Amino acid sequence: MRRLSKSRFALLSILAGCSQPVSGGGGASPVPAPSVAAVIPVPSAPVTATPCDDARDFTVPREAFTDARRNFDAVRKTLLEDYYRDSLTEDDMYRAATAGMLERVDPDMHKWNKLLSPTEIAELRRDLQGELVGIGVKIDLDPATGYIDVKGTIAGSPAERAGIAPPDKIVTVDGRLYRGLTVHDVVADIRGKAGESVTLSVLRGPEIVTVPVVRDKVAYDVVRDMVVGGDVGYVRIPSFNAKTPALLRDALSDLAQKSVRSLLIDVRHNPGGSFDDAVEAAGEMVPAGSTVVSLNRRGKTEPVVAKSTPVLLDLPVAVLVDSDTSSSAELMTAALRDLRHATVVGTHTHGKWTVQKLEELPNGYAVKYTMAVFASPAGQSYEGAGLTPDVEVDAPPEQVERVEAITDATKRVAEDVQLRTALSVLSRR
Repeated sequence: MRRLSKSRFALLSILAGCSQPVSGGGGASPVPAPSVAAVIPVPSAPVTATPCDDARDFTVPREAFTDARRNFDAVRKTLLEDYYRDSLTEDDMYRAATAGMLERVDPDMHKWNKLLSPTEIAELRRDLQGELVGIGVKIDLDPATGYIDVKGTIAGSPAERAGIAPPDKIVTVDGRLYRGLTVHDVVADIRGKAGESVTLSVLRGPEIVTVPVVRDKVAYDVVRDMVVGGDVGYVRIPSFNAKTPALLRDALSDLAQKSVRSLLIDVRHNPGGSFDDAVEAAGEMVPAGSTVVSLNRRGKTEPVVAKSTPVLLDLPVAVLVDSDTSSSAELMTAALRDLRHATVVGTHTHGKWTVQKLEELPNGYAVKYTMAVFASPAGQSYEGAGLTPDVEVDAPPEQVERVEAITDATKRVAEDVQLRTALSVLSRR
């Protein structure tokens, strides 16, 4: 059984989400391109290239549905005997009923309550480990044309070594076209065994080039740190998975050795991920024994406390956020603001403050359902509303994505207005 604060992205390492522009958690906006959670960001419900669920009507009649079992059986019998297609089976009926029950029992949570197939569960579990076998390319699929837009690559990945980069468009994978198909189809074809080659046809400018890429293990969403502005320890957390707490601890220890005087945590474009790993990661930066978050479920409140010995506990802190900061990333932001008096800089966060649980079924499927709403250490939940920054500074999402790839601290500061603002804030603390 696994708890997730968000499921939002399928990685090939690929990060791809709803084809509409978004932010990342709850509310009316679809889930962002690159994420995943552990009491369930991606990422992420399973990612497809079809229109987002938000456009569908998930309302349910509120009149009492009496004599439910008998009426359910009547509908099942009618469909099996009189539906226009004669291929429906008992399995089809019960699978559809289970999926419908999850999505419609609580329309407000329909994006998170899902029936997951064995394949989807396997993908989700791999994503939550922070490592998989693929090529390390971030993509988005246009189902109308079948073209796969390259949004970026993971540092050190096979795709980066092969020279794949935006604005490349992948036309085929081992000769297969994807018009009318989904991102999952692309993922299934690009993933495989380490050491095996996959051949991409890439539209690069006016030419189609053939690019063979050897699959390998790819670590994605890695925590990275650097010193910016002379003496500020900067830590970028892209999402939360099983590797995040240890990587964050290493990053903070590295910055402590460099004698930084303040700390800047960047959770922009962080769609969430594993709830449990986010709590553990937050515990690396807040007082031991303090309440990191509270789970509110079925009328009861359950505090979740920090268990780690924190690093750099006495330094001033700022947190960078944007509209794609969601779920577990919002949890960490609120914990740092409540417990470390951190200054939050950026734009309004997404507002997904619910936790999902993954429960496996005997037949290999699993149900993902909402088990709690969470609240900040101060007892405030921002479900559907999101956190308002202390200092609001807007920046185009594409700019944030672009600067993430800059490893030179001076160039990074020069190109990132939100980062410069946070440094200015920290200089006055």
